[in-house]
Amino acid sequence: MKFRFFACLLSVSLCGLLACSSNNGVVATIGTGTLYIAAQGDNSLTAYTVALSNGSLTQLGPAQSTGSSPFTIALSPARNALFVNNTVSETVSSYTINTDGSLTAGTGTVKTGVMPMGMVIDPLGRFLFVANQASSTISMFSISGATLTEVAGSPFTTIPAGTTVPTGPSAVAVSATGNFLYVANAFTNTVSGYSISAKGLTALGASPFTVGLAPSGLAVPPSGAFLYVANSGTNNISAFNICDQVVSSCADANNPNGNLTPVVGSPFSDGGSPVAIAIDPAFDFLYVLDKASNQISGFAYGTGSGVLTPLSVTPSVSTGQAPASFAIVSGTTGTNIGNTLTNPTDFVYVVNNESSTLSVFTLNTTTGALATLGLAAQTSVNPTAVAAVN
Repeated sequence: MKFRFFACLLSVSLCGLLACSSNNGVVATIGTGTLYIAAQGDNSLTAYTVALSNGSLTQLGPAQSTGSSPFTIALSPARNALFVNNTVSETVSSYTINTDGSLTAGTGTVKTGVMPMGMVIDPLGRFLFVANQASSTISMFSISGATLTEVAGSPFTTIPAGTTVPTGPSAVAVSATGNFLYVANAFTNTVSGYSISAKGLTALGASPFTVGLAPSGLAVPPSGAFLYVANSGTNNISAFNICDQVVSSCADANNPNGNLTPVVGSPFSDGGSPVAIAIDPAFDFLYVLDKASNQISGFAYGTGSGVLTPLSVTPSVSTGQAPASFAIVSGTTGTNIGNTLTNPTDFVYVVNNESSTLSVFTLNTTTGALATLGLAAQTSVNPTAVAAVN
């Protein structure tokens, strides 16, 4: 999952479809979320408030500077800190999230390995993990607020013991308990599994696990029962049961060991070159970002089986050119979240790297269908990442 790097410094405001503030500042109120977009064309990170009633955006404070070529955004579970890894400068930039959702930049950065790509924070907010593709390593940092401290022994190699072939880690995901880390290896067509402790990472006995060609995206649903892998080289999705809790998918039901076992029917066919996966936070729908075909493909997943079924209504929608990242925002709060009786509308935001646009869709939480909301809006040049909280 690589994108072109540009040196031009052009900034375009998100207007038209979106509501733009004349003073570049607004206080978040009840019924809003926050969206963050990183762009490599001007090395910027911009915050927006999201109106949960209609999905419109309003820029929240001035854009922040990142390192060279920001690639991935990670938000702390406490929603008080945000991190951006920078592919060219090989660093992670830190920001404090203020009470209104705006950002305050930290005073420094931390170094990663070579070509950092995927990045994730464990559900307990203890550690940040960065996949360094060109050095086949994982950098691991402990988190205190917006401050990162590298764990002793980091970065940890993803090359299995006794071998020398580079693995090219491209994406990372953490199990729901925070006990296990999974790494997609684009060069070896595998997923590596590790146990997590304060002392670092330890490879699982059954790791690595075979997937399709060039895996580039990982996702775990809220239940934590499954791991989904986007295989960009074979146009399919691998699905696994995770032995993370006391569940029947574990060989020893009383001893969760993090191992993965394939879901029946896996892998599942997809569109062109899937690069990322997003799962609705409250409803049983999974979406795949297809870079080659410039679209999003939608699936329902079995909460007990993990099986993916293409949506029967509008199974795919078109994005802009070279979609790079997407995020789902729940369109309601409180008791309506996940309520199939009130059927709230969710929203999906996609940043398109080559067209420098943001595509916005409504998500029907009854059928999972996506529908275009207005026209694609311009962003800063070559956006690479989007993340959201609400």
